[in-house]
Amino acid sequence: MIRPGSIAVVLVSAALLASMMLSNPDYNSTFRPFKTRVEPDQAGKTRLFAGQFDAWRTADQIAFRDLGPERLRDTQGVFLIVDLNLSGTSTSVLLSATWVGASGRQYETTARVTGVPRQIEDLSVQPGLQSKAIAIFELPPDEVKGGALLLSPRLDAPLDGTLLLAAPVSAPEHVAIARPGR
Repeated sequence: MIRPGSIAVVLVSAALLASMMLSNPDYNSTFRPFKTRVEPDQAGKTRLFAGQFDAWRTADQIAFRDLGPERLRDTQGVFLIVDLNLSGTSTSVLLSATWVGASGRQYETTARVTGVPRQIEDLSVQPGLQSKAIAIFELPPDEVKGGALLLSPRLDAPLDGTLLLAAPVSAPEHVAIARPGR
């Protein structure tokens, strides 16, 4: 015959085990890159690279030259062009940029603009050398103000560093047609 005390012990144990399984982080969320928050107009540094917000501007259209005639792109939102100062600290590194909007949504650099000199996707950051780079995003206008730029190694190694650069306090300059890389 099963005693009520034994049943109670089994039920309490099962409830504790279930609560531990639901409250413990999984492997993917435990081993994530360290995020260093950088205040506006300040430089940040990780183990592999250093970076600083240089300037930013928005545009309704973007014009660029890609081994031929000038191309013009429109967007239903705005183009955000961010100028950066970057350098490697210990080794050569490829970086990626993500805009974290005011709502917390994340936007990758646009693939509709290619061949612009100094684009972050085409740049390898070298140790000891300062590099100027640009990151171009397409996003809704309300995501610009209050956003931040997330710089991370392209390989996204676990337990490595990323920089979250807060946007400058001043509003970005807005132009009708931007011509980055000039």
